[in-house]
Amino acid sequence: MTRLIKYEFYKLFCKGSILAVLLLFSVLNLLKIQNEFRSYSYLADGNNSRSWSSVYWRLYEDFSGEITAEKIRELLDLYQPLATATADMTASTALDNPDTMTGNLYSDRNLLDKYYVQPMEYFYHYRACAYRAAERAKENAAIYGEQGLTYEMRKNVLIYHLYSDRSIQAFAYREMYNYYLNYDFSGILVLFLCLYGIVGTFVCEKETQMDMLLLTNLKGGKETTLAKIAAAALFAVGVALWFSVLDYAGFVFSFGTAKGGNLPLYAVSSFSTAGINCCLWQYAVLSAVTRALGVWALSMAFLLISMFWHNALIPFVTGLGTALCLMIAGASQSCSSNVWLKIGNPYSLLANRILFGRTEFIDFLGYPMPSFRAAVILALILGAASIGAMMGLSKKNYY
Repeated sequence: MTRLIKYEFYKLFCKGSILAVLLLFSVLNLLKIQNEFRSYSYLADGNNSRSWSSVYWRLYEDFSGEITAEKIRELLDLYQPLATATADMTASTALDNPDTMTGNLYSDRNLLDKYYVQPMEYFYHYRACAYRAAERAKENAAIYGEQGLTYEMRKNVLIYHLYSDRSIQAFAYREMYNYYLNYDFSGILVLFLCLYGIVGTFVCEKETQMDMLLLTNLKGGKETTLAKIAAAALFAVGVALWFSVLDYAGFVFSFGTAKGGNLPLYAVSSFSTAGINCCLWQYAVLSAVTRALGVWALSMAFLLISMFWHNALIPFVTGLGTALCLMIAGASQSCSSNVWLKIGNPYSLLANRILFGRTEFIDFLGYPMPSFRAAVILALILGAASIGAMMGLSKKNYY
């Protein structure tokens, strides 16, 4: 069986056209990441001694690491005079002021405010905010318990345990991870590439009526179908993991650093109410795995659709239309409070910040289930059901 899977994989996916599209999409993805850095990061202004990038990393040596009262005081001693001097907007706008770090008073203030004061303030106060949320959940759990609302009590107990120990003890660079966690473009490329690759898995043999001839072979019936499914699954998961690695490497290369990976996930403000507790590099691994699962589930569904046709164009257009609808629905529901619309859309696993970025639950037999866990289960069901349907529809050989 292993040899048959290997044969089907090479026959279906190791083709010049697919490899060319893979290379094209990879380059396009890296260019898009580089554009993210140059378009949105203020640290993309070069490496001369007065650029924001150079000044930021010089100051980083002093303020990175454990957040202490001394570091906060030193930062405020540096920032407050600048804030005072520029408060009434009458300070000099000269760009070559020798008494400044970047050559301009306003630039110095903005740099410190954006990259040090605001993040440090967020980090420092996050523990108190999380503690208040945990205490509120604890109070709610007690109230709901008295009222006999078991599900709400259990949900608030989970929230209490999730938030009670949250804190950000150290200051570190987080800008790269902020853009990395909110980057969805590669998910679109992955979905299109997988659709293009797998749509001909069954169709190519039906077009030449080789599928009927294969039934006369000892391994030509359901065994060949299973090998094709396994090869398509390997292709889909492989492509998803490749682009996940490419994303991370591209952001590290473009931003020039991977520092900050040990910060907790909620250190990124858009994940302040994240439904899991892990550090940023761990989330990168988790994101890659859940994306691969989502791609696998959708690929199996697309493969099932293609099984009914003798021409590759129809299932490709059908799959493309379905993929676009799922993407649009996923984007439009990303901030929605309707959890079922999120978990019911497999694309949410590709743009998984939709699931992991907020603490949300569904009622499963009276027990609160985190939304991301429910989405994983539904994706597994979709993929398994598609495989079961394909195996049920495939014909047995004549032996």
